Amino acid sequence: MKIIKYLVTIIIVVLFFWLAFKDFTSTEIESLWLTLKNINGYWVGLTVVVLGFSNVVRAWRWRYLLSEVRTGLLISDFYHATMIGYAINLVLPRVGEISKAVHLSKKTKIDIKQVLASVVVERILDSMIFALFFAVSSFMFRAKLDEVFGDISMLGWSLPIHFFSVFLLFLTLVMLLSFTLLVFFPYKVTGLIGSFFSKFSEKLSQRLSEFFTAFIEGAGALKQTKNYSVILLSSLGIWGIYLLGTLFPFYSMSLDLEYSLGGLEALATMSIAAFGQLITPAGAGTYQYICQTVLNKVFLVEISQASAFALLVFSIILSTYGVLGAYSVFSQSKEIKLDRSIKKNIVFKKS
Repeated sequence: MKIIKYLVTIIIVVLFFWLAFKDFTSTEIESLWLTLKNINGYWVGLTVVVLGFSNVVRAWRWRYLLSEVRTGLLISDFYHATMIGYAINLVLPRVGEISKAVHLSKKTKIDIKQVLASVVVERILDSMIFALFFAVSSFMFRAKLDEVFGDISMLGWSLPIHFFSVFLLFLTLVMLLSFTLLVFFPYKVTGLIGSFFSKFSEKLSQRLSEFFTAFIEGAGALKQTKNYSVILLSSLGIWGIYLLGTLFPFYSMSLDLEYSLGGLEALATMSIAAFGQLITPAGAGTYQYICQTVLNKVFLVEISQASAFALLVFSIILSTYGVLGAYSVFSQSKEIKLDRSIKKNIVFKKS
């Protein structure tokens, strides 16, 4: 079954890379390489730095979310768990979320259900900010986006892309409301859930009650309204840094001067192309196709430059998260081996 999944992923990657480059002429390929050669290294380096810093902010927010569960937690543990999750996501999309939770639970001895709850909170916060950015950017460029992408079919309905973005934002707000009710009225919500599922299975009802109890504890930081400003600002900060990760490469290729691309264009490119990163590892192929399509069709960037930009951003993300993730995997594996060695020596001395 895993082999089939890998094969499907490889086919999708190859397909989208083919779609991205199938109509390139030899002149456009030469122009692409020339564009890549003339990239300003200063802005590339700055992009790597800010993307690396985003992981520190993300780790700090994650630790803050679990601050009500346990105090005195090291931010380095959260950082390494975050990077391990990213490293695994580069190979298996979305699997890293579970992996980082398991690693942090073992490292800090916090109940895995509580850690998973905090990861769900992270995803809700990120989904909310992403939906907001996507809705704003797609509304700002609605005429061009509708012209390029046409209507999006969903549940039997055909909607222009900017209506779809508003619908996505609405779903996110519904999810946030449901989560808020669970946090502030835990016993009523869990009681209703338990009584509903008890009609089908008492065992399932009990497991769900245990899960939601741990979930509520893992989301304890949200019970205090004083924490809202910190959590919201850190979430906006993370996505603001991601925005710089698209804007700075504009500067590195002088797209800001040649095509007047700025913050709003970077916001639209980032939020739309992000869908490609959900499909394949690191968005290989899919990010390339969507990103260059947005730049070329919506913002009228010459195709070789649009393609070069997509390759540049993909390479920066892959190398930055790959190197930092590999370092965390290596350093943590050494630490785990050391802990095991110490425990064996202690057992040997006692015997």
